[in-house]
Amino acid sequence: MDTGTWSLLYQSVKRPQTGPVLTGFNANIDRIIPVTPGLLRDIHNQPGPGFGALLKRLNHSMRYCSADEMVMGDPSVFSAISGFFSATGSLVPGGQAGIAAIQVRRLNPATVTCAVPGAGPQTRAMLQDAGVNPLSFGQESGNNPDRIHLVFEYDPGLVPVARGVVPRSNRFIVSPAHDPSDVIIPEEQEAAFLEQIAGCRRAFLSGYQFLKTKQEFVTAARQLVQIRSVNPQMRTHVECVSGVRPRILGLLLEHILKNTDSIGLNEQELGSFIRILGGPGQNSRADPQSSPVTLVRDALSLAHATGVSRLHLHTFGYYILIQKQGTGQPELSRNALLFAAQEAAGAAGGTGSVLSPEGLRAYADIKTAFGPDESPGIFRAGDLMVLAVPSLIARNVQKTTGLGDIISSTAFVADPF
Repeated sequence: MDTGTWSLLYQSVKRPQTGPVLTGFNANIDRIIPVTPGLLRDIHNQPGPGFGALLKRLNHSMRYCSADEMVMGDPSVFSAISGFFSATGSLVPGGQAGIAAIQVRRLNPATVTCAVPGAGPQTRAMLQDAGVNPLSFGQESGNNPDRIHLVFEYDPGLVPVARGVVPRSNRFIVSPAHDPSDVIIPEEQEAAFLEQIAGCRRAFLSGYQFLKTKQEFVTAARQLVQIRSVNPQMRTHVECVSGVRPRILGLLLEHILKNTDSIGLNEQELGSFIRILGGPGQNSRADPQSSPVTLVRDALSLAHATGVSRLHLHTFGYYILIQKQGTGQPELSRNALLFAAQEAAGAAGGTGSVLSPEGLRAYADIKTAFGPDESPGIFRAGDLMVLAVPSLIARNVQKTTGLGDIISSTAFVADPF
């Protein structure tokens, strides 16, 4: 199954050169909570509101070994649940923008700026300690609280795994709802902000799921276009999340995804957008058991619908990249995916890494459907290119939190499209 070819490609990957990078807008603190049988019993025995829904969603995530997220709109319910776990686990920098900023900083660009209008003091301090410049738009002396999200990390075997699912470690996140102002740059500071980031060449952006109204999306889209236009080398990327309501997904699709250069998402998030594109009542084809070929076709559909130059699907065992012809160099984009896989395997800890058997099988299936490949993992599909790369799997994983953001941000920043 081309194991030798991919092993040689991985060995030939070089560390990329990166320019100044911007990330935004959701940086927070994560409380990492290891899931044990005792913890599950404790949650089950809690009578308060929200604990039943938490346990149901956590069990579903463990059954499918899927990275999932639950956003709690009622602050009092989240506060009670957060308080219950306040003496459990450890605190680390979190949020897609925060995780991406710290990861990208390790690649040694000239600067990494993290735009965080709503970040609290401890969040900003954690970013600064990692060599990131947190930009909070005059809130340094304000009263913004630090937001702590709950991240439940689990190993397989705590509940029966669904048929067809590869048992693996993963995580489930419980988050509080954020105010839309956390994602929108204050209007009076737009000009100064754009001047400050004028030298950046990449912007990894997230948090748009916290917007609520069409006008907020219109404002965020206008600011996204401004960021995209600060210089000819700037490329913008929007990272998606799970657990978003259909109405918000529709607004994301119309106003945000159609105004960016690049999109990053997993198979669950892809399935949610396919439902939006297919109309009410259509079942998601991109579920945890979808075939690699189905996922490629769904990714092509979303790329056509949004018109983006680049769409990166990261799923267990392999990555898929949809690239508009003429906007990049497929071999270099493939190498960026390979480098991202190396970074993620290293971040996962453990005792080394191996080529994913699932990824090698996925590559073979995609090659049968879309081949022959022009170069390993590179296929032509009409006006788009399809890149399919088997990833590396860490042995004895020590960490799952943030790996998707590490993969996506690294591949985006390293891709010279």
